[in-house]
Amino acid sequence: MALDLDRIRRETPACEKRIYLNNAGCSLQPTPVYRAVLEYLDQEQETGGYEAAAARQPELEGFYDSVARLINCRPDEIAYCESATRGWQQFFYSLRLNPGDRIITTRVDYGSNMVAYIQASRYRDVEIVFLDTDEKGDIDLDHLHRLVTDRTRLISVSHIPTGNGMINPAEKIGEIAGSAGVPFLLDACQSSGHLDLDVKRLQCTALSTAGRKYLRGPRGSGFLFVSREYLENAHPAFLEQQGADLIDETSYQLVESARRFENFECNLAGKLGLGVAVNYAMQWGLAGIEDRVIRLGARCRECLEEIPGVQVHDQGSRQCGIVTFTVEGVEASVLRSRLAGKGIHIWVSAGPGSLVDFQQRGLDAVARASVHYFNTREEIEIFGTAIASIAARARQCGQSR
Repeated sequence: MALDLDRIRRETPACEKRIYLNNAGCSLQPTPVYRAVLEYLDQEQETGGYEAAAARQPELEGFYDSVARLINCRPDEIAYCESATRGWQQFFYSLRLNPGDRIITTRVDYGSNMVAYIQASRYRDVEIVFLDTDEKGDIDLDHLHRLVTDRTRLISVSHIPTGNGMINPAEKIGEIAGSAGVPFLLDACQSSGHLDLDVKRLQCTALSTAGRKYLRGPRGSGFLFVSREYLENAHPAFLEQQGADLIDETSYQLVESARRFENFECNLAGKLGLGVAVNYAMQWGLAGIEDRVIRLGARCRECLEEIPGVQVHDQGSRQCGIVTFTVEGVEASVLRSRLAGKGIHIWVSAGPGSLVDFQQRGLDAVARASVHYFNTREEIEIFGTAIASIAARARQCGQSR
């Protein structure tokens, strides 16, 4: 279905009140998602949590079918998780890592992932190797080829970094990993709902994502994909009765699906809402969403690059709907606050999330404007005008000192 922008914006009521450019943080839920979550919570209040779950079991089971259609996999390759990080951790810590094993990653990987790599290095004596990049920030695929040896146990990459507008070449990485027989873990936290993902085309072994970002689902929701071919080798580090059948006092049997990575207790309203969000995105078509988001992101960069005193910090030959920038003389947090006063919502990328990448590039923090398909070119122009005004005022203040 072609994108019906008028309907999409009607079903995103906040569009009438603000210009929302923080979709890489937590996007605005469409009305059908909001209503689905509220209705489920109402049912829990009226009948009880277990009773509501039993009554809505077909819809809750439908979550797996919806996600499978979204990324082109089987329903039994999907596990529901409370966040992208939790799903990522469930797969990462299931790996049987031994001293001398090698993990290949990038410096733009997410901070929580970096912590896990360091922990593996410290306590399992695993070697962590970072891929070289070219002058544009693109991964050196030849370097990746050279790094893959019989000691390589994982290639792990963030598809779209949290503080950088680049898109990493996941398909090409998947080809290299597949040819070498090395598991490939793709952090799709910022790319699910943003790009048209197909795990067969990506050739990833596992993929994790969050519901709250470009999928426009509830907070505290997400999913993990684990390929059927790898499942027989996947023994979760944290296992409970949802993921295993207890046989007797000395034995259990893992369930024959990715649900071995799940917990029994979870936010079922969030699970139902995420399923509705996935269906909502597929209703419009991910190819159309990807095209619109990337074009709006490009227009946002063009606007910013025309403004004196503004520097865009995005890297890579292929870029997305996340736009990172700084304004000379204005701290990113101050910029965010001033824009909020004008009804324009962005975010600041700082702290551990992008720390390793930022240290290499000499950055402390950047402003982050992340567009989605419900945004308009007119909103981008208004945003650009507001940035130009703030930048001009900062230059005047600097000249008067």
